[in-house]
Amino acid sequence: MPADALAPLQWFFACPQFIEPLLADELTRYGAESVKIGHAGVQATGDLRFGYRAMLWSRLASRATLQLAHGFGKDQAELQTLIDSIDWQQHLRPEGTLKVRFFGLNDDIRNTQFGAQWVKDQIGDQFRSQHGIRPSVSNSPDLVVVVNLHKGNASIGIELNLHSLHQRGYRDVDTHAPMRENLAAAVLIRAGWLDMLVSDAATVALLDPLCGAGTFLIEGALMALDIAPGLLREHTVAERWLGHEPTVWGELYAEAEQRRNAGLANAERFEFWGNDSNPAAVMAARADWRSIDLPAARWTQCDLKAMPAPTLAAAGLVISSPPFSEDTNVVALRPVYDALGQWMASMPDTYRGALFVENEAPLALTNLFYSKEYRFLNSETESKLYTFDKLVQKERPTAWIADDLANRLNKNLRKLKSFIKQGHTDAYRVYDMDIPEYAIAVDRYADWLHVQEYAPPKTIDEKAAEQRLQQALLTLPEALGVDPKKIVLKQRRQQKGKSQYQKQGRAEQSLIVTEHGARFKVNLSDYLDTGLFLDHRPMRYWLQQHSKGKKVLNLFCYTGTASVHAAIGGANRVDSVDMSATYLEWAKDNFELNGLQHDPYRRYRFIQANVLDWLYDCDEYYDLIFLDPPTFSNSKRMQDTFDVQRDHIALINDAMRVLSPDGTLIFSNNFRKFKLDAEVESQYAVQDYRKQSLPLDFERDPKIHGCWLIRHK
Repeated sequence: MPADALAPLQWFFACPQFIEPLLADELTRYGAESVKIGHAGVQATGDLRFGYRAMLWSRLASRATLQLAHGFGKDQAELQTLIDSIDWQQHLRPEGTLKVRFFGLNDDIRNTQFGAQWVKDQIGDQFRSQHGIRPSVSNSPDLVVVVNLHKGNASIGIELNLHSLHQRGYRDVDTHAPMRENLAAAVLIRAGWLDMLVSDAATVALLDPLCGAGTFLIEGALMALDIAPGLLREHTVAERWLGHEPTVWGELYAEAEQRRNAGLANAERFEFWGNDSNPAAVMAARADWRSIDLPAARWTQCDLKAMPAPTLAAAGLVISSPPFSEDTNVVALRPVYDALGQWMASMPDTYRGALFVENEAPLALTNLFYSKEYRFLNSETESKLYTFDKLVQKERPTAWIADDLANRLNKNLRKLKSFIKQGHTDAYRVYDMDIPEYAIAVDRYADWLHVQEYAPPKTIDEKAAEQRLQQALLTLPEALGVDPKKIVLKQRRQQKGKSQYQKQGRAEQSLIVTEHGARFKVNLSDYLDTGLFLDHRPMRYWLQQHSKGKKVLNLFCYTGTASVHAAIGGANRVDSVDMSATYLEWAKDNFELNGLQHDPYRRYRFIQANVLDWLYDCDEYYDLIFLDPPTFSNSKRMQDTFDVQRDHIALINDAMRVLSPDGTLIFSNNFRKFKLDAEVESQYAVQDYRKQSLPLDFERDPKIHGCWLIRHK
């Protein structure tokens, strides 16, 4: 590597996706002769001085790679030719250390770990052939070699940033923060913060009312005070690289220190205010602020509704990232977004705003008019920045309470009034996509609501569908008199195979509901289903009424609710069979809830088995059999798949084989297109029980399940 720091070099600067244009502009300001925007990065031409300046000052880059060679790399032979074209002795001592970062695959290299080892060996062989020794591998190397393969081409370079450039030094590298520092800097730039800094305003304020870790405020202060991020790191550039020019680096570093001193001398022009309701967050943000000797800032810890008025600077930017989680429904978020919108709208006319949120966040709840939106990727999360040139709320706020939905809910409740008043159950359906625009099913479980969202048709705009869902979630508490915090939302999808038994969360939150004298544990948040199929309520009660003195078999028993009804009805024996250990334990809990746990005579058995195999081998007889199989199953404990339409004849025949001569098989399933084969009707006495099995709260959906009573002729 020539010592001439003015020689043109090829660089690649990596960055988060979607901020490449901002990085290109930044590198141009630092002296890049030409730039080319790529995927998650920018290529640039510039001398070593430019590269050092970019590593010292860049607020947007993640890594800086000096490109050494580019050419063909479709196999090992072509890649070796490219590696051998580089004189590695210009970059690394024979006794030095190196590390290889390898990306992509080719015809011969099908594993990146192998690729990194192979490249290291090729470089080592070059040293060994000339010096008899080779560099060793280290996690703290003198040189990091980067190899990229893509569509038969290869590029080889060396990474000259000693640590990731997004790290500024004010936060421990192991500390988790909602966003990286360079992403926060990009958001601030898109929000217009740099433009405000060069404006004629005598004083400029940066405010974050939900500051969390304080990243926006710290990055904004570094920009305002002209502090290079590289000054905050203990080490920025790879000084053990043989091409390193300490004189050039020292000059640039001294210049950056002078600019920092000048920026700090002008600190009185700026005001910084961070607030959060979480005292730990405020404490951590203040500690990071102080750790890099920034001027005094204003820190408060309070709820948005209790926020004091800001000091009135001549101009200001309110920027924040309001909370959002897929596990938190819009009802719980509304107070935060509403208060945030009101507080932002109270700012002076010279203030601007910006909100950084995940794509699904209910920004409309702020009732603010946004000016522009920008796309970002925060780690793996699609996010957007909304900017507000004027912090003005709508004179007529969006009507978030949907009158048509509220009216339909009230109509449904009037129809169910006598049913509810009878008190037979406190778990029932109150709404099931009665209005197509509100594509949800709503079930009440005691004082909770379980809301399932149907996937909207492809013809429906996603934003419109999301807004409708948010309106529904805001309407339900008022129309049904439910605490907004007691609403659980799940997206409803057709489930097949193993996914039917997979947990959906970690809340482990259960509650107790009642049904015809029985008590059941339901879980609204952790599983695809709640543990209680509400539409089978009449058939469970039928079992309770017809089980006295009988031997009952519950196949695919799920959480054993039908078994509990049979036991309460006085069955002499109840066998519950299912493949899931989780659901069998749940079934045992339901028995215990109903005082049925003490069973010295083994009247109640819980059998974990493949139902199809167990039934085929069964040599006992039963008076009542409840058979409600899944539509489809390919559980890992089953060797073959099960399809209810294809396999129901064989399944019913096996069940009828163990049914006593005077017994009854209750056969049901929820496959909407299911048709009972004529062979079954010709062989057995079949009573269509679909109408009688449909509860009042499901009458609007007669295809929710099919049900037949089957007996021997």
